[in-house]
Amino acid sequence: MTELDRRRLWFAAAFVVAANCLDLASTYAASPDLANEWNLLQRQFGLGWAGLICAKLIGAWFAIAGYRFYLRHRNRAYPAMGADLNRFCHHLSFGNANPAAGPADAWLRIGVSLGYFWAGMQALVVWVAFDNLLLRFGITVSVRQYSEMAYHMLQSCVIATIVLARFYLGNFRRYQDLSVSRAVVVSASSDSLSRR
Repeated sequence: MTELDRRRLWFAAAFVVAANCLDLASTYAASPDLANEWNLLQRQFGLGWAGLICAKLIGAWFAIAGYRFYLRHRNRAYPAMGADLNRFCHHLSFGNANPAAGPADAWLRIGVSLGYFWAGMQALVVWVAFDNLLLRFGITVSVRQYSEMAYHMLQSCVIATIVLARFYLGNFRRYQDLSVSRAVVVSASSDSLSRR
């Protein structure tokens, strides 16, 4: 892992921890008895604060570990050089048309995709924490008055769209940079061989 990737991992870890702590604090401020909590573990199973904190710890760990996996293995999930954006996105989503690549390639791509996605979805936790603070002061978004579930689905869809767009476009940009640097290295080495 490069030094830049280590810094990215530390930043992501700090963001994930801060987001989840903010969510817990805002939940306590808005609903200390968890009567208005929308977390499925609380709403369906009534696990209380202990269950909520455990869920936050487990979710945060998966986000950080998943992002670490993404940073370490994303290059291996890229297609061969020369793919356009369409082929690149298809490869990251569905893999190589070559069946010889096997299931290991599929699991690698799933791990890379989910690692990035789960870490990115922690932005939803910040939005929910902000909503909790608004609820604390009696302010609600108008969509919420019609359907609480529709509002949460809208939140999830907005954040997921942003995360996936960043995943595909950011990785495609990185893939192009790697392709150019490989081409420069190959060109430089062939030039040095031809001079001998």
